[in-house]
Amino acid sequence: MTISLLTAMSMAVNAGIIVYTDGDFKYSLETETKTAALSKYSGSATEVTIPESVTHDDVTYSVTRLGDKCFSYCSSLTSIDIPSSVTSLGDECFSYCSSLTSIDIPSSLTSLGYKCFYGCESLTSIDIPSSVTSLGIACFFECSSLTSIDIPSSVTSLGEGCFSGCESLTSITVDENNPVYDSRENCNAIIETGSNTMIAGCASTSIPSSVTSLGSYCFYYCRALTTITIPSSVTSLGYACFFECSSLTSIDIPSSVTSLRDYCFSGCSSLTSIDISSSVTSLGYMCFYGCSALTSVTIPSSVTSLGDYCLSGCSSLTSIDIPSSVTSLGEGCFYGSSALTSIDIPSSVTSLGNYCFSDCSSLTSIDIPSSVTSLGYACFSCCKSIKTMTCEIPTAIEGEFFSDTPIEQATLYVPESSLDSYKATSPWCYFGEILPISPDGIGEIATDGEAGIDAIYNLEGKRCNGTNRGLNIIRMSDGTTRKVLK
Repeated sequence: MTISLLTAMSMAVNAGIIVYTDGDFKYSLETETKTAALSKYSGSATEVTIPESVTHDDVTYSVTRLGDKCFSYCSSLTSIDIPSSVTSLGDECFSYCSSLTSIDIPSSLTSLGYKCFYGCESLTSIDIPSSVTSLGIACFFECSSLTSIDIPSSVTSLGEGCFSGCESLTSITVDENNPVYDSRENCNAIIETGSNTMIAGCASTSIPSSVTSLGSYCFYYCRALTTITIPSSVTSLGYACFFECSSLTSIDIPSSVTSLRDYCFSGCSSLTSIDISSSVTSLGYMCFYGCSALTSVTIPSSVTSLGDYCLSGCSSLTSIDIPSSVTSLGEGCFYGSSALTSIDIPSSVTSLGNYCFSDCSSLTSIDIPSSVTSLGYACFSCCKSIKTMTCEIPTAIEGEFFSDTPIEQATLYVPESSLDSYKATSPWCYFGEILPISPDGIGEIATDGEAGIDAIYNLEGKRCNGTNRGLNIIRMSDGTTRKVLK
């Protein structure tokens, strides 16, 4: 009989804690403080009102906390009334409440826990009271219907990724008295100085001058973001800072920024141009990966290395100037830059990484300087349009560089003293023609011994006094023309 009664009441006493079930609500009751935490809701109602207190054995306990995951996956829940007695919401408290459209948070609450509203895809708005001082990590992650939010001045901490995946968020208002954040007319920067924070979806954003760094994932998946102004106070852009900001069309990086970290602008498919400041010394891994609308990039002379896959998938990039400060091109650096027609590698470069120019299907000419001592695996694979290559490396390097590239239809120019080396070394020996570079840089052209050079033109058809570095149009005295790289 006693066991049956305990089962019915679902009670357990352990070190001053009573586990008690009352209908759909399961509580943890603290006998000393006479407070209760709602640990689990097991019902399926669409509207729920949480009581301010619960009575057990003639003792009244005040409900002060909603425990971890207490409403998690309550998919039928559309609205909930939280009493003013509640001061904290546990981790993942309302995670994946996919039908929850609105919620009133009482002024007694001081914090929103880790993943508190994670995956509440129907939540359109929420009022955060001025009592709240922090938003937990991934607090509103993937609240895809959330359109606006007001952040009170009391909030001094935003957890990493707290608004990540909020694809409909177009307006964020910050109290103008907030000491950390700055209010703007349309949309506002919500970035805690020096931390890894996240604000997603704003159509335009101004960052206050108090901010010194944009943390990791700061604007991660802000797919509605079109423009942003970064103040000169910012010195670093964090890991995946603007990852998949697919509507971002342009951005000015201030001279205070010294590095662009990994994935910084990866997936910014609407970005058409970018000016990199002269203070930047390196481009991180996949920095501009998949920036398919990017037509031009100006790399300053301060940059010494291009990271692996940093400009991979930039399918609209037609040309790029690599400064003489760069000493290496990383693996897959220009992989899939299918609009790139020519490339001039400066004499400062000593190595080309694996797949460096792989799948650059429009690349017709390449000039490799004598400074290069190593060529990575498949660095020129799938370059379907290649016509000419000048390789000034004194001794042919053996390796697999041209897989699926029709080099048998292309002409290779090498130092005259290296002709035998290239003709005897794979894969160079498979070029359709291998010709020497003459002292003035013009590849010697097979003629009948009578024809000479009549005139030299650049690619715009302008006559030149001599040859220029790159592709030259040579008109011979017998009326024929040749395209020759210098």
